[in-house]
Amino acid sequence: MHLFDKEEVMITMADRKVYVGYIMDVGAPTEVTGVNQEILLIPTVSGYRDKDTLKVVYTTDYPSDTPLRPIGFRQENIVSISIFSEEVREAFKRVDSERAGEEAAKEKAAKDQLVKAITELVAVVQAAQR
Repeated sequence: MHLFDKEEVMITMADRKVYVGYIMDVGAPTEVTGVNQEILLIPTVSGYRDKDTLKVVYTTDYPSDTPLRPIGFRQENIVSISIFSEEVREAFKRVDSERAGEEAAKEKAAKDQLVKAITELVAVVQAAQR
């Protein structure tokens, strides 16, 4: 049983690695060591944050039909934890895809203008040489 059965979380680490999954355990105090400084997570997706934009890039989807062992994270290495939503992830993908399409269209229009200008310039040079 997951600590937060219905809520996936996204953890960003100090090294920019990102993990999405279900928290299994949050450090519990003991008589000897005090508070356990680890969070245990069953991963569903992982990736990293781009070094320039800090945008999340997902690289690994973990199989949901295979039992996985939890990964332990030291709390001191965690930069942030937030609730994760697959719907929000998909919305960002759509926006990114639309932006990429718009940028590709602008790039094509600019190239077309450049080709037209070069063609006109070549025609002017050829006419001047006659």
